[in-house]
Amino acid sequence: MNKKLVLLCVGFFVASTLWAQENKDLVEQPEESVSQEISASSQVSGEVLEKTLSTNLYNTMIGRIPGLTVSQGSFEGGVVNNSLLARGISTFQGSSDPLLLIDGFQCSISELVPQEVESITLLKDAAATAIYGLRGANGVILVTTKRGEISPLQVSFSAQIGFQKAVRVPQYLDAYNYAVLHNEAERNDGVSNVTYQPEDLERYKSGWNKYLYPNVNWTKEIMRQVSPIQNYDLSFKGGNKIVKYFVMLNVINNNGLLRRTEPLSENSKNQSYTRYNVRSNIDVNVTKNFSVAANMGLSVADWTTPGAQYASTIFDKTNIPANAFPIYNPNNTFGGNETYTNPYADLTETGYYSSNSRTINTALRVTEKLDMITKGLSVSAAVAFNSWYIGYSNKLKTYARYPVSNAGTADDIEYTYGQKQGDDTSLEGDESMSNQWRNMIFTGSLDYKRTFGRHRVEANAQYTYESRNVGPEQPYLHIGGGARISYAYDKRYLLDLSAGYQGSERFPVGKQYGFFPAAAIGWVVSNEGFLKNNRVLPYLKLRASYGLTGNDEMGNTDRFMYVDSYAQVAGGYPFGVGNNVIYGPGLTLLGNSNFTWEKERKFNVGIEANILNMFDVSVDYFHNRRYDILAAPDRDIPVFIGANLPMLNLGRTKNQGFELSLRYSGQAGKNISYFAEFTSWLSKNEITYKSESVKVYDYQYTTGRPIFQPYVLIADGFYTQEEIDDPNVLKPSWSEVKAGDIKYKDMNNDGVIDDNDSYPMGYTSTPEFSAGLNLGATIYGFDISLFFHGVAGRTVYLGSNYYKAFQGNGSVSKVALGRWTPETAETATYPRLTANVSDQNNFRSSTFWQRNGDFLRLRNVEVGYTFKNLLKNRKSDLRVFISGNNLFTLDYVKDLDPELMSGYPAVATYSVGAKIQF
Repeated sequence: MNKKLVLLCVGFFVASTLWAQENKDLVEQPEESVSQEISASSQVSGEVLEKTLSTNLYNTMIGRIPGLTVSQGSFEGGVVNNSLLARGISTFQGSSDPLLLIDGFQCSISELVPQEVESITLLKDAAATAIYGLRGANGVILVTTKRGEISPLQVSFSAQIGFQKAVRVPQYLDAYNYAVLHNEAERNDGVSNVTYQPEDLERYKSGWNKYLYPNVNWTKEIMRQVSPIQNYDLSFKGGNKIVKYFVMLNVINNNGLLRRTEPLSENSKNQSYTRYNVRSNIDVNVTKNFSVAANMGLSVADWTTPGAQYASTIFDKTNIPANAFPIYNPNNTFGGNETYTNPYADLTETGYYSSNSRTINTALRVTEKLDMITKGLSVSAAVAFNSWYIGYSNKLKTYARYPVSNAGTADDIEYTYGQKQGDDTSLEGDESMSNQWRNMIFTGSLDYKRTFGRHRVEANAQYTYESRNVGPEQPYLHIGGGARISYAYDKRYLLDLSAGYQGSERFPVGKQYGFFPAAAIGWVVSNEGFLKNNRVLPYLKLRASYGLTGNDEMGNTDRFMYVDSYAQVAGGYPFGVGNNVIYGPGLTLLGNSNFTWEKERKFNVGIEANILNMFDVSVDYFHNRRYDILAAPDRDIPVFIGANLPMLNLGRTKNQGFELSLRYSGQAGKNISYFAEFTSWLSKNEITYKSESVKVYDYQYTTGRPIFQPYVLIADGFYTQEEIDDPNVLKPSWSEVKAGDIKYKDMNNDGVIDDNDSYPMGYTSTPEFSAGLNLGATIYGFDISLFFHGVAGRTVYLGSNYYKAFQGNGSVSKVALGRWTPETAETATYPRLTANVSDQNNFRSSTFWQRNGDFLRLRNVEVGYTFKNLLKNRKSDLRVFISGNNLFTLDYVKDLDPELMSGYPAVATYSVGAKIQF
């Protein structure tokens, strides 16, 4: 490995240095601000991300970076469950997560705050990612933190205070309507003596007795209407020719939507999430040629949740019938029974989960200019240490609950209590939960940058060693390096050659390293004589790239798949006089001796242009082909081989699409400016080979279809009584059906409705198309900005308990009001009701429960005013603003949020703030 790496790095530098020496007679030219970047990348500034007030950095990135699809993460403080996809999905087995880097070093970025971020850049094509070797295929996200500059001390302080309000909260029916529909469901099932008699219905309707005929809105009981959120930031920036610095302190707090519990019980604590972020970046020019850059980022978070580790667990418990039991019984004990726990008591009387997490990312880089050898040459070395740890200090207990009934009469009520469920215990500490990871990174690099007349040369060679520890596991290692050389002639013709050479410990010895080359070319057409100084098209650049990248995150598989697996197996041998059966280990899985990483060939072409000095346009087309994806060798190796086979690197996919960015900006006088920016991106993937076993029907193959294509039954309306009575009308094989049940199509025409009729239909939950529209204007000190985000080519599945009336002993939502009855057969939007708590027909995966997942959302609106020069003889500005996030959504789901269908509710955020700089 070392010889190959050294030869690779030295080769690049020998070529560039020899060329420089041969042309040393040319007159060097000062650098000019002309774009010579020919790889595909997108970028957003930290200032833009600040417009979204959130404890989760990923939530601020949604829709902001062309080519990056960020799923909406939970709004619960401390929870980070977003997925990030660069140019869609290209694997059906391995991870699709991009590589995350902070100032060049791998580290988690979710704990950062926008106030410490200078920019976030997405690297997309092979020219940009091949140098990252085994980890570049899914794209690379570079976070650049803020640094100092040569200027007097600049102080900035901002405060933002707001509140969050839940939107589209689940709407379950009250006790009376639940009872009415439950009776209907029982009658549909053929029950004549229904549970709720007329006098019961009347008592529920009138609220006759809150203990015997309770009517509890469980969502309302555990949730408050609004939740405060606040963010404070203080930073210092400045420097001179010797020292430059940036220092920041940030505090963000979100108290969550769960009801305040401390006033209600001494056994609980209020929901709260508070995080402190510190950033210190210092650059020191020790001598003329020697410099040091020291980065330190620290994040400390305190997180408390009553009743469960996550608040979403409590919200999911609200699917309990409103008439199940009262919160409190007449004797002040908690209501409940053996079927349900009491959500209110779960919140207030089971203790709380409390955690403290610490994230540290540090880096030290030293750089020496080697102008004495040749001008523009420098060498640097860096070491980085990153660490994350979370520890829990929980106080937990249980409580007793009792069902209540009336042993007397309606006129002389005598409360009686059923069998106790659970026990009253004291709070007990539990500090057994914890998790952590850390990594240590060493890098060394040699850089060269110089301009000779019309020739510009940039070169870089680097070596990287990274060791990452996750809990008690054996360290994960990545060792290797890469090199890049860029050449430009006359600011017109651009060439970029790069390569990565990297290895990992998880692959077989002798097969641990891979070589990943890439090349890109560019042509700045606007610098040609026939377009130079053209007023209509002042800038035009064409570029293309092609290369090989890798992905060694292979999914949930054995880490060392090349090793045979042994375990105690069933069966044994009798030994001795007593014929005692002795068990022993046996081969349970063959190893994959050719186990290797996923590989992807990336092709990209792009155009960048400016029109009339007002419109900036960028268009990219990409076509990626990934191979060596792990797949079960069902078609390649026969099952009668006599052993359990490992997954082999057989799978292949393709992924292609486009990206478009269009920005218009203008100005009317000195005091009015405006802009409009539209971005969009599309990606469509397909499995081209998966080694699938032979299927009876062609539509059952996933090969030739999108990755994670849903397979569902095709709903065909509801059965009528005539169809039920007609023996020629097909019925499903899994259960008896009645009028009003969902009818499914026989897709294979075999005369049987069964699981073989599941058909590829709909999109996945990941959108194929995304778009953003960013509008802004500044008018005499006032400023306004709006950001719209929309997606298309997306299907959501209504699979949560909210849509499953009575299933699992659950409640009934307002969705069921559109149920099928003989009177509503022509207009029904929901199948007939059944009290069968495990219905085998209506809630099977089918198109009936699929919905168009497209939506258009107003992500952000912000209006501000800036007071200029408040202090004499010093630049000092004060900006005050109001802001709103997630203010409205146009979609096809209506009842729940199209991005968050269960758990912690989606929220709209409203805030006011001020920022002073001097």
